[in-house]
Amino acid sequence: MRIPAAVGAILLTLLMSACATIEQHETVSSIGPYQNFTGRLIVIEPRRRWQAIIHWDGQPERGQVRLTHAASNRIVLISWEGEQIHMRDNQSPVEGWKLIDNRQLRSMGIILPPQQLAMILNGRIPHTLKEQKPNLWRGKIDGTLLLLKWIDTRKRLEITDITHGREAILMIQP
Repeated sequence: MRIPAAVGAILLTLLMSACATIEQHETVSSIGPYQNFTGRLIVIEPRRRWQAIIHWDGQPERGQVRLTHAASNRIVLISWEGEQIHMRDNQSPVEGWKLIDNRQLRSMGIILPPQQLAMILNGRIPHTLKEQKPNLWRGKIDGTLLLLKWIDTRKRLEITDITHGREAILMIQP
């Protein structure tokens, strides 16, 4: 049985567009996969800088991160499932988990939402970031110009928010 040429052309177009869609969403890098680790997170902003111990247990679909700021004894838990992000803070007047969005995360100095960071830590770079040279990407995410640098020998990810003049450095400990 022969497939009519028009049907064959439609099938070929659908197959090619599916491949183009996959390529459009992300590229593969040498980062990770890191789904469970402990490390340090340093955030440098124009008016402040802070450092925390990070306990990461997550994938793009769901996960949890614990940030411990030793100097103030503040502990922040962030969990996500799909697009929903919840946060719990031991120094917040409101007890329990509260729903937060990307804007609130950025106000705390967290440049990328945890879902996107989980993708990157699993070696999948968003398509809006273009590789400048090995382990160095530049582009926009949510209107923010970012520079992403991976230093494999040190297990160090540097995320520079060029638009707002801040930087996050994630150091993964073996």
